Amino acid sequence: MKKLILILCALSAVQVNAQLYVSSASKVSFFSSTPVEDISAVNTTSKSVINDANDTIVVRIKIINFKFPKPLMEEHFNEKYLESAMYPDATFKGKIMGAFDLTKNGIYNVTAKGKLLIHGVEQERTLVGALTVKDGTITLDSKFKVKLVDHKIEVPSVVTSKIAEAIDVQLNITYKAYVKSK
Repeated sequence: MKKLILILCALSAVQVNAQLYVSSASKVSFFSSTPVEDISAVNTTSKSVINDANDTIVVRIKIINFKFPKPLMEEHFNEKYLESAMYPDATFKGKIMGAFDLTKNGIYNVTAKGKLLIHGVEQERTLVGALTVKDGTITLDSKFKVKLVDHKIEVPSVVTSKIAEAIDVQLNITYKAYVKSK
């Protein structure tokens, strides 16, 4: 019983000192380039949380909120490729690795190892990025590729020459310390 009380006290102490950082702004974009056509889209409604108690990160992206230069591209993306009605979110849940201190100004090169879920298919991924801390504001920048085949995203043979096999993804997310409302 004494061990249980000590463990609970230790866990409580960790939680008291833990800080959550929540996204206050975000930009997630992707780019597909082929000799036939370039395709790009931007989403500014993504949500993310960093928990510095255990160095975890969660990012959630509403697929339907990607905006394209051409409405027909957006329609095909949501209905035929990503099937956003069936798979409304893409998520990344992982652990941030590397030396960083979210309370001290600086630029910290980090990696995050976790699970990337797109189109209902989860893949283990290690993503590289930079955390920039400046006066209490944290910015995460990351670039990585997503292979369509890895997430069972099928492209009809009629348009395979217009869509790259691997899509370039870029994240820029700004965080602020979470302050509980009274």
